[in-house]
Amino acid sequence: MSNNVEMVKAFLKAQNMEQVGRMDEAISLYEGTVEGGFDSTGPYDRLIALHSSAARHADVIRIAEAALVNVHTYPDKKAWYERIRHEALKAQETAVPRATPKPRE
Repeated sequence: MSNNVEMVKAFLKAQNMEQVGRMDEAISLYEGTVEGGFDSTGPYDRLIALHSSAARHADVIRIAEAALVNVHTYPDKKAWYERIRHEALKAQETAVPRATPKPRE
């Protein structure tokens, strides 16, 4: 995304998509703002929540790391991103692989 105005518009649209249950579209829009280096917490926090609820630890780590680089916020919030990143790393290391379904006979 080219500028903050466009990223703000994408973030607001993503919130609307999330509210009406269109999660894939919301995630895509949030991801665009993160890729653009948006400097506010909103899209990072929403992506962390969405990825955490689906146990997508690698995505939580990636988003938390991006937030630490791009977001201009207070020290306690930065510490929260560090903690979330650490918890996702730990969860990723201890995650039990999912069983592969047996083929039907």
